[in-house]
Amino acid sequence: MMSVEGVRQAVRRLPGSRFARDAYSELRKAQWPTPQQTARLTGLVVLISLLMAVVLGLADLAFDRLFEFVT
Repeated sequence: MMSVEGVRQAVRRLPGSRFARDAYSELRKAQWPTPQQTARLTGLVVLISLLMAVVLGLADLAFDRLFEFVT
C-alpha cells in the first residue's frame, strides 16, 4: 500500500496537474466583482443585447421591404 506522501507525489506527476494548481492559484489572486457590480453589468449586457436585436430587426425589415420593392 502506498503512503500518503507517495500518493501526493504520484498526483503531482499526473499530466495537467501543475497547470490545474497554477490556474487555481491565479484564480485566487483575481479581483472578483461584487454582487452589485455583477447585477449592474448583467443588466447592461441585457439592455445592449435587446437594443441590438431591435436595430438588427429593423435593418432586416428595411432590407426585406427594399428587396420586395426592387423585385
